[in-house]
Amino acid sequence: MRTLGGGGWCDSNEPQARTLQYGPNSSSHRVHVHTEQPSPTALAHFSPATAGLKWHRAESGLSGAVVWRGEDTTGTPRVALKGWPLSTAAERIEHVHLWLSQAAHLSFVPTVFKSVRKQSAVLVDGRVWDACRWLPGTPCEVPTVAEVRAACTAVAQIHLCWPALEDRRPCRGVVARLAILTDHRALLDDWNHTLPPFVPELDPLLRRAVQEVLRVADSATAVLRSWAAWPLPVRPCVRDLRGEHVLFEAERVTGIVDYGAMAVDHPAVDLARLLDDYASSDDNLFGEGLDAYRKEGAPLSLEVPDKFVRLLANTGAVCSILGWLVRFFVRREPVLRPAATAVRLWELLARVEHITHF
Repeated sequence: MRTLGGGGWCDSNEPQARTLQYGPNSSSHRVHVHTEQPSPTALAHFSPATAGLKWHRAESGLSGAVVWRGEDTTGTPRVALKGWPLSTAAERIEHVHLWLSQAAHLSFVPTVFKSVRKQSAVLVDGRVWDACRWLPGTPCEVPTVAEVRAACTAVAQIHLCWPALEDRRPCRGVVARLAILTDHRALLDDWNHTLPPFVPELDPLLRRAVQEVLRVADSATAVLRSWAAWPLPVRPCVRDLRGEHVLFEAERVTGIVDYGAMAVDHPAVDLARLLDDYASSDDNLFGEGLDAYRKEGAPLSLEVPDKFVRLLANTGAVCSILGWLVRFFVRREPVLRPAATAVRLWELLARVEHITHF
């Protein structure tokens, strides 16, 4: 199971940490990795939910979060304890928990545990922590039609739990895509001529990344601009609804996890993100997902055509690649997991290389 967010790296305040260095000027980039057990102080905050459990590091993503799985005496997972990325504020996570409480009746939504002081997020050693019910299941590597339909039906159900705002707004997903494309357009030209060495495992992929984003950047920008001012109904959305965040047992959805990017937006951003993972090169499968979502009577059933969802999916992949370039060459962030980052870049490039138009 994936918990409420990925990540496998910790700050220097945690004891028994080892230091890894990657990237340009690596002497200034130090990444500390948790070992063995979660913070006893964090565990104590969420007692009794965390009491008596045996803790194991959970599979993690690239966000900088840390996650542990708490098992009972029978080896059954019960609790996900998460340390959020260091820049995360407790108030932000408590807001996410409020949204989750509105969908708590859905079996595939995590139940959030409160601390001994009735808080759902606590600050320990410079990091915000929360604890949630562990959800069973595993993601689908190659989903069937039935699994795609089940996932999109579940997304519709969770969207229906979150009320729409009274005022209409331009789609935040469109605005964000336009911003990263236009703000870094000149840099793409520079990088295409000279991209500095970064990490040996990533350098060939990063050169390909520049070329592919540059190939489609202008056409993507032009099409996105046609949607930029459209006022649409908006509501809370997951906004990072990747395929690996939807868990299955057989063909039944047992978990939707990782709500760290939640914000108010148009529901199309969630469906586009998920279907880009599931069916980026399969128009029929993409259509099956859209059909299942609409049949649930979900918010996306109104206001936008299918082509808008497909536009968000394609431009989202392009902007994800550009986002990695910005993180490495503008913000000078360290490479936390080179091998995992290479796999992610390769997946994104495989999608974008097939885009011929938007």
